[in-house]
Amino acid sequence: MEMAVTLAVALAFLALTVFAGWKSGRPRKDSAKTQWISWPLVTVLAGTAVVFALVHLVNLMGFHTGANAAPRYRL
Repeated sequence: MEMAVTLAVALAFLALTVFAGWKSGRPRKDSAKTQWISWPLVTVLAGTAVVFALVHLVNLMGFHTGANAAPRYRL
C-alpha cells in the first residue's frame, strides 16, 4: 500500500514538473497583469519532490541509502 501511494505521488509530481517546465518555457505576454506563480521555481521544487519520492521507492524496495549505508555496499 505504501509503495502504491509513493508511486502515485511521484507520478503526480512528475506531471507537475513537466507542466511547469512547459509553462515556464512559453514566451511571456506583455500585459499589465502580474504573474503570481514563478513557473521555473515550481519546476525545480516539483523535480526535487520527484527525486525524494524515487529515493523513498528505492528504500521501500529494500536498498538502504544514506551515510550509514555506505559501508554495506563496498566492493
